Amino acid sequence: MTILELDAKAEKLEFTNDHMDVHLVDGRLLRVPLDWYPRLEWATPKQRKHYELIYDGEAIHWPDIDEDISIAGLLKGNKAPRTLPYLTGKWPEPIARERKRIEKAHQPKKPIASKPRKRATAI
Repeated sequence: MTILELDAKAEKLEFTNDHMDVHLVDGRLLRVPLDWYPRLEWATPKQRKHYELIYDGEAIHWPDIDEDISIAGLLKGNKAPRTLPYLTGKWPEPIARERKRIEKAHQPKKPIASKPRKRATAI
C-alpha cells in the first residue's frame, strides 16, 4: 500500500442514480460507478444510504445488502467480482439474470448430437 492508500479515510457518502461519491477526510472526492458493485447498483436508495464507516473510515459496510468496500480498494480501482458467491442471495431480476449467465457459463458443455444417417433402401 502506498501512503495515499494508508491515510485514506471516508467521511461521508452521496449517491446519484449511477455513481457513489466518497468524500475523504483529506478533502479528496472519489466518484465510483455503481455498476462496479452490483449489490449497490441494484439496492434501493434507502439501502444505499444505510451504511456504516468501519475501521475509523477505512472501509464502508452496508448491512442491508451485506456489502463491504475498503477505501484502499476504491483507490486502486478494484471492482466487485462477478462470481456466484458474490451474486448469491435474493436480488432483483438484473442480478438474478447475471447469476444465471454465470451459472450457464460454468456448466459443462453438452456434446452436439450428430444427425442420424439415412439408410439406403433396396429397390
